[in-house]
Amino acid sequence: MKKIPDISVVIVNYNVKEYLDQALLSLQRALKDISHEIFVVDNASVDNSVPHIRQHFPDVTLIASEENLGFGKANNIALEKVRGEFVVLINPDTVVQEDTFEKLLTFFRETPDAGAATCKILNPDGSFAVDCRHSIPTPMIALWKVLGLSKLFPRSKTFAQYNLTYLDTEKTYTVPAISGSFMMIKKSVLDAIGHFDERFFMYCEDIDLCHRINLGGFKIFYVPTTQIIHYKGESTKKNNLDYVITFNKALYQFFEKHYASKTLFVFRWIIVLGIVARGVFIYLRNFLNQHFAQILDTLILNVAIIVAFMIRLSFKDGFSWYTFFHSDGIINLISIGIFWINAYYLEVYPHHRFSIQGIIKANVLTFLLLAALTFFLKQFAFSRMVVLMAAFFSPLLMMGWRSVLKRYHRGDHSAWGKDLFTKPTLIVGNDSSVAALFEKIRDMKDMSYELLGVVTIDGDESAFDNRHIPVLGSLEHLGELIGIHKVRQVIFSSETLSYEQILKTMSDLGMPALEYKIAPSNLEVMIGKSTIDRLTDYPLLDIEYAIGKPFNRFVKRGFDIFLGIFLFIILLPVAVPLYLLNFKKLQKLTIIGKKQQNFTLKQLGSLRPKKLLNFWLFLREIIRGNVSFVGAPLLESSNPSQSETDYWYQPGITGLVQINRKKIIAPNDMEKYHIFYLKNQSLMLDLEILIKSFFNLL
Repeated sequence: MKKIPDISVVIVNYNVKEYLDQALLSLQRALKDISHEIFVVDNASVDNSVPHIRQHFPDVTLIASEENLGFGKANNIALEKVRGEFVVLINPDTVVQEDTFEKLLTFFRETPDAGAATCKILNPDGSFAVDCRHSIPTPMIALWKVLGLSKLFPRSKTFAQYNLTYLDTEKTYTVPAISGSFMMIKKSVLDAIGHFDERFFMYCEDIDLCHRINLGGFKIFYVPTTQIIHYKGESTKKNNLDYVITFNKALYQFFEKHYASKTLFVFRWIIVLGIVARGVFIYLRNFLNQHFAQILDTLILNVAIIVAFMIRLSFKDGFSWYTFFHSDGIINLISIGIFWINAYYLEVYPHHRFSIQGIIKANVLTFLLLAALTFFLKQFAFSRMVVLMAAFFSPLLMMGWRSVLKRYHRGDHSAWGKDLFTKPTLIVGNDSSVAALFEKIRDMKDMSYELLGVVTIDGDESAFDNRHIPVLGSLEHLGELIGIHKVRQVIFSSETLSYEQILKTMSDLGMPALEYKIAPSNLEVMIGKSTIDRLTDYPLLDIEYAIGKPFNRFVKRGFDIFLGIFLFIILLPVAVPLYLLNFKKLQKLTIIGKKQQNFTLKQLGSLRPKKLLNFWLFLREIIRGNVSFVGAPLLESSNPSQSETDYWYQPGITGLVQINRKKIIAPNDMEKYHIFYLKNQSLMLDLEILIKSFFNLL
């Protein structure tokens, strides 16, 4: 007869393969010295979770359902098969510490009346997850939560009962209910009260189970001596209508099952209306969150046009709201329609709502069409000055709020399709695996990562010798290093750090503005809140380089000519006198790039205006087509090596290599920046590089 394991782990998976991967790796460490069995019930995932688990985790008992059974029913299938003394129900988007089960087993052995328990649960930013322990939502408790009083008075024992926020997070105590994301329950308790109620497809089934544990005379404990991290909602995104309907349906089912028969008819309707109101509120909040970019852009477009009309009419008969709404107001409606059509056609909404590149294109098309109306349709022949002013302010403001959001909001939104403001990043860990991780991220040439260096665990730097990897300090000084280097992102290597160290560090830092990611030992992905970054190299074969496309070459050349002529003329009054005064000091310089080109360029010693004259002379060559604003580095050697000249594209005043000089450490770094630019070149990328070059000069 097989020995009864100490712990049986049950996980229900639905399309979160990478998170499940990380959860299973952490479970393997935590259960290394504990007899156990692990069940994974897959709810008809379409992300190849089933073959992945079979290949990489052969010791896991996999139950592959052909349909999505819901959370409770899927758990019940595995619960019929478990044999352990204790059953652990855990979400696939969690990571446990190495001591989690050891500490909880000790607690259960020392607390005979404990029927179930949970540990301290952290959010992805290291903060405490308030919903890891809570009350049973009785009508009154639910009412306080629905009315928002639980948030207004988090220390009140009356209003804050739902999430128990008035309790100390570092003390052990009994609680009415715990989160289904992590429950450890005695199997004997489950045998006594039964398994999940399958009428709950998803949500509230854990509350119902806890309620029945309480009714059965068993105690539920919150035990903060160990902790886990929970990437909330990765398997069930809570930003859509399905979530609102499913959650509120479950909430009403719970109320109907346990309280409806004991509640007055009028009060029952108040509860129902409260649930409906909460559902409507959640839906509206999620709707605004999903569509706020479109709403804000539409408001900006309207304001830009109205302000343009006000300015224009103030020079004539004066601006009148009555006149505007009865004659010119139709222009706003037409503008909105044209803008929405263009924005949806360009997929700005909903997929790329934070893309500055997309919003510029939408504005250009919108105002070109509006300009066409003023020229060809007399009934819409309002002032072209209005179109010009609105065409200037509208995209400027739309780009502005996106840039501000990207700069100051700790999210994963991308402004330019790339990251306009890079995230200074540290990697924490030791040994050659961390060096390999550093090199792999550096080889990605993702502009959103500004790799500053490595923070070691114990000060041992031997693994990074001769690998061109900066070592900034040790783990004990991580908080100070984050402040000194203005770090926005920390990546932990789970190959060399225990999950206990990772979670404790996140909790101790207490910096919710930081982004945290965990890199598993396979070096294939990095796990972060709502994000999975794949660490794959850019392929060098069968690539259609963007810079080779005729349209991109045409746009790039047109941009060089237009901006070059504009700046050349603007600088004429200052540059010509400087040129005449220093003509004799000008020397020949060989510019190496796509081909060798010789032209006169200044070498003016220590004169203050030398940079201005240098730039002006470059503008002349840009207009001629010898140089570009953005391109390969300019070399000042007449006999460069073959590797230096093999750029494949035109030289430029600035470029991707030039703005990343400080990051080029290893010999092959420069080549990979070249490859990235060749593959991704566009007018927006060139503008981004120019902006970054400008900020670097400040």
